[in-house]
Amino acid sequence: MPLSLGAMPMLFRLLIVAILPCATIAPLIAEEPSLDFARDVRPILQRHCLECHGPKVQKGKLRLDTRDALQKKSELAVEILRRVGLPKTDVDVMPSRGEPLTSEQVAILSRWIKSGAPWPAKLETTKHWAFVAPVRPTITGKQHPIDQLVRARLSKMGMEPAPEADRAVLLRRVTLDLTGLPPTPKQFNEFLKDERPDAYERLVDALLAAPQFGEKWARPWLDLAHYADSHGFQRDDLRDLWPYRDWVIRALNDDMPFDRFTIDQLAGDLLPSATQTQKIATGFGRCSPTNVEAGSDPEETRVNQVIDRVNTMSATWLGVTIECVQCHDHKYDPFTQKDYYGLFAYMNNTALEADRSNPKVPGSIRFLGPTLTLKPFPPFGKPLTTLVMQELDKPRVTRVFGRGDFRTPKEVVTPHVPAILNPVPEGPANRHTLARWLVDRRNPLTARVQVNRLWAELFGRGLVSTVEDFGVKGEPPTHPDLLDWLACEFMEPTTASSQPWSTKHVLRTIVNSASYKQSSHVSTEILAKDDRNLWLARGPRFRLDAEAIRDNALAAAGLLNLKQFGPPIRPHQPDGLWSKVGGEKIEYVVSIGDEKYRRGIYVIWKRCSPYPSFMNFDAIARLTCTTKRSRTNTPLQALTLLNDPVYVEAAFALARRAVTERPAVSLDGQLEHAFRLCVTRSPNVRELSVLKNLFEQQRSAYDKDPARTKLLLGASKIPQGVTAAEFAAWYAVATAILNLDETITKG
Repeated sequence: MPLSLGAMPMLFRLLIVAILPCATIAPLIAEEPSLDFARDVRPILQRHCLECHGPKVQKGKLRLDTRDALQKKSELAVEILRRVGLPKTDVDVMPSRGEPLTSEQVAILSRWIKSGAPWPAKLETTKHWAFVAPVRPTITGKQHPIDQLVRARLSKMGMEPAPEADRAVLLRRVTLDLTGLPPTPKQFNEFLKDERPDAYERLVDALLAAPQFGEKWARPWLDLAHYADSHGFQRDDLRDLWPYRDWVIRALNDDMPFDRFTIDQLAGDLLPSATQTQKIATGFGRCSPTNVEAGSDPEETRVNQVIDRVNTMSATWLGVTIECVQCHDHKYDPFTQKDYYGLFAYMNNTALEADRSNPKVPGSIRFLGPTLTLKPFPPFGKPLTTLVMQELDKPRVTRVFGRGDFRTPKEVVTPHVPAILNPVPEGPANRHTLARWLVDRRNPLTARVQVNRLWAELFGRGLVSTVEDFGVKGEPPTHPDLLDWLACEFMEPTTASSQPWSTKHVLRTIVNSASYKQSSHVSTEILAKDDRNLWLARGPRFRLDAEAIRDNALAAAGLLNLKQFGPPIRPHQPDGLWSKVGGEKIEYVVSIGDEKYRRGIYVIWKRCSPYPSFMNFDAIARLTCTTKRSRTNTPLQALTLLNDPVYVEAAFALARRAVTERPAVSLDGQLEHAFRLCVTRSPNVRELSVLKNLFEQQRSAYDKDPARTKLLLGASKIPQGVTAAEFAAWYAVATAILNLDETITKG
């Protein structure tokens, strides 16, 4: 029997009056079908309430995790549920810390109370949605499946989708999304002239086949792997791991099925007759920082690396926050401390990577490897080495660590996985079997987590916005049917020409949808209803990532070197950043010639001193697995675009390109060319007028001050037929265009 409103004290029934007005904030929700407590209400209570009112803590003697507890203390529930509707600034608002409930969540609680606060008697035995394997929803009609599911939700919300974006905007959006680069003038001209009905689909296929695809999509994966070219910690010595980075790029370009992509990285060395390429792939596990500080404990370092690998595996494939289970059972999700060390046991059998050269001298710590000497690696020199995983002949004994401390070993555990998830496939208790378990089609998380991550890269936020947490404390999916459809389509595509676990198939499916192709322009009405674009009534618009901002500027300027693979490059950066105490002394030497203009994916990544231009645009040190970067807006970013040598050189090159590639056209035509190189579209009348006025003002100022002009231009080669003052003015115009919000934004 559900909990009946009539059986509650009068005070609880008054909650309808206290909370119901809040529902007017989102009145359209009242038109939806009846609430499902497990799907709609319980996640709100779990995410926002149970930390203080759950099984372990009951502030105010109120417990909100069971039917009986709520019924017994219904008079206290009135006050709590009243306070969730208060403004964020009110001292009585609940939850007392963190983000307040959204207007929709408050409205859901209101509807729940109004309907009698039903709470199924057997609810406590049901699983959280993310721990139940996805089932493909039924799709009818000829409309694109994504659009059917998105528009069904929009209809319920009383919203209409935006019209399709302008062709030039759409060209830039999809080219940046699939290759990380802006469209070339040739691509622009060919696409705008192509009147075939499938012109866009042809463009998408060409972009997916481009060698730059793997370079773009390797970036988020390397964040997950926390790939870097140095050990980390104080000494932060350099190490050779770039062949793994190149392996990722090649694997993505080849559209390696994600199940094989997973197995090779976690256990390529354990495959029968493992190839050199499969061993290189295990560099994924060697991305863990290595402590070679004098006096560090080799065993502690080894244990911390295994812990890092367990945490990275769970975040990357399972999308759950399992780190806390190292010390205690999970407070919210059904993972025990013993489960953590069951996963730890799968990864606990690799060779020691750092040890003392003299056991009696604590300061004699040294890095050991293991490394693989590589054989088709010309022209990068012979011999080359890269870090790889290596299994011991005899497995180590794994024990639970008391409160997560390796110095407090307790009971022995054998390799096993959390009981809430799918069973382990048959096989030896090693990393290979663990990897197969992750990509078993019965696993409820892996496919969902990966397609959600792909969606987030394209739209700026995932269908589950907490891409790092699919557990109880994570946000529920905005479009659960769409998430499950994509996950099932990823594992078992409905198109005969697509292979299972194809990343390119999922991306092709998404970018060919009308939902993706919508204009990103937003009306005041839609912004008021959905400021975060949760319901996808418009196209994506957000700032590019750090690497893409640099690549975009270099490409627009004509400087970008598209050479692929090989050792990391070193672009300009301030002197002295690599100075440190102890360890290897490394002089930072800028890469020669146009090597320094290669794509950002190849920039050297030193953990304790990452490339500062990237860090100013929210790149990370890659000390730990990162599922999503921040996206901030600071004055330091503007200063970087104005003063960093890369962007200064790009501005001069863009100025030179504008006048040399359009020598016979008017100033208006040259300005239009420069503008289009940066943002793909042509400037409107007002924008062209502003740029023209800027050029004239700057030319006049530099004409009157030859000394200042000479100081600015330095040794720069002035294009033929252009005066020094004109070229200086062109530099000002190019700088302005490269600093436009639209230039560094995907819209």
